[in-house]
Amino acid sequence: MTVVDGRHAAEAKIAPVLGSLPPLAADTGRIAILGLALLGGLILNLMPCVLPVLSLKLLALAGYGGAERRAARLGLLATAAGVMVSFGLLAAALIAVKSTGSAIGWGIQFQQPWFLAGMALVTTVFAASVWGWVPIFLPTSIASVVSSAHGRGHFTNAFLTGSFATLLGASCSAPFVGTAIGFALARGPMDIALVLGALSLGMAAPFLVIATFPGLVTYLPRPGRWMIWLERLLGLALLGTAVWLLSVLAAEAGSQVALIAGGALALLLSTLFWGQRLPRNELARRLLNAVTIGLATVVVLVPSLHVGAVSVQAVSARTAAGRWQPFDERKRRQMVAAGKTVFVDVTAAWCLTCKANELAVLDRSPVVGRLLDPHVVAMRADWTRADPLITAYLQSFGRYGVPLDVVYGPGARQGIPLPELLTSDVVMDAFARAAGNGKEKARQ
Repeated sequence: MTVVDGRHAAEAKIAPVLGSLPPLAADTGRIAILGLALLGGLILNLMPCVLPVLSLKLLALAGYGGAERRAARLGLLATAAGVMVSFGLLAAALIAVKSTGSAIGWGIQFQQPWFLAGMALVTTVFAASVWGWVPIFLPTSIASVVSSAHGRGHFTNAFLTGSFATLLGASCSAPFVGTAIGFALARGPMDIALVLGALSLGMAAPFLVIATFPGLVTYLPRPGRWMIWLERLLGLALLGTAVWLLSVLAAEAGSQVALIAGGALALLLSTLFWGQRLPRNELARRLLNAVTIGLATVVVLVPSLHVGAVSVQAVSARTAAGRWQPFDERKRRQMVAAGKTVFVDVTAAWCLTCKANELAVLDRSPVVGRLLDPHVVAMRADWTRADPLITAYLQSFGRYGVPLDVVYGPGARQGIPLPELLTSDVVMDAFARAAGNGKEKARQ
C-alpha cells in the first residue's frame, strides 16, 4: 500500500483478507501478468500512441527490400534490440525513482520538458540522417561485428528506430498494458524488470518473427528510385513528430519556450543541410560541430530551466471554460451524493490514445449528448505535468498511466473504470449502470 502526501510517499506491505478464497500463488500470478505484458506489448504496436513513430517502423522494413538474408536478419535484430534496450532503460529509471519514495507512473517521462525537447532534437537529427545530411554511426567495437553487411550507419539507424519507437510510443496505456504495469509498479524491482522485459519482447516480436524468417523481406520491392522518395516522405514524417513534441512542450512549458526550442531546431536543421556543402577541411568541420552542439544545447537547456507552472494553470482555465470542469475529488463526491452522474476523464496533452478517444467517442454522439445533459457532470484531470493528486487517483484504480475514464452515479458510487480504448456502447452502458434504478435508460 502506498500513501501519498504531496511530494512524499510511504509504502507498507499488508496481507489481504481473502475469506474462503484460496490464496493465489505469487509465481502463478507473476506468470499470468507476464503473459498479459507480452500480449500488451504486441498490441502496443497498433495503438495511436505509436502513430508518430510509424514512419520509423516503415523505414526499418522498407530498407530491407530485396536485401540478402543475413543483412535483413541483422538489421531487424538491431531494431528489436533498440526496443528492448529502451525498455530496459525505462525499467531502470522507474526502479531508481521508486527507490527514492517518489510517485511513479507509466509515461511520466513525457511530463518533463527536457525529455520532450530532447526527443524533438533526436528525432530532427534522425530525419536529417534519413536524408543523408548527417551520418550516425555505431561505436567501432560494435560496428565491427556487423560491418560485413551494409555498414555501421545502416544498423545504427535500425537500432535507433527501435529506441525511438519505444520512447515515443510508451506514453499511453494499451489493453493489458495497464494491468501489467499496475502489477509491476506496485511491487519490487524484479517485477518491474520482468514486466517491462515482457512488454519489450511483445513490442519487438514482429521484428523478431521476420528476423527468424528473413526470406519474407524478399517479397518487398528492391531498393530503387522509389526509396529516395520514401526517405523524403519519412523524413518529413519524422519532422512532423518533432512538431508534435514541440506542441506538447508548449502545453507544458509555454509557447515561448516551445518557439525558442523550435527556432533552435530549425537553425540546427539548416546548419546540417549547408554543412554538406561546406569545404571538407578541418576548420569547417570544427565550426560545424561547434554550431551544432551549441544549438542542441539551447534546445534542451531552455526547457530544462523553465518551471512551466503558468502553462498548467492556462490548461486548467481552458478546461473550465468548456463543457469540462477541472477535476475536484471533493466536488465529485458532493455531486454523486446529490444524485448526479459524474464522468471523470484523466488525460494528458502527450497521450495520443486520449486524443483518439476524444475524437472517436467523447466528442461524438451519443456520448457528447449525455455529457451535456444537466444531470451529468463532466470532469477532466490533466496529467500533462506531474500532479501527486492525479497520480494517487490513477493508482486508486490500479492504473499507472493514462487514459483513465471513470463513471460515477447513485448506482456506482465507487466508480466504473472504463477500458483504455473507448467505444460509444461501453460508455453509454456505464452511464446506465451508474444512474441506477433504470433512470438513465428512461432518459435515453
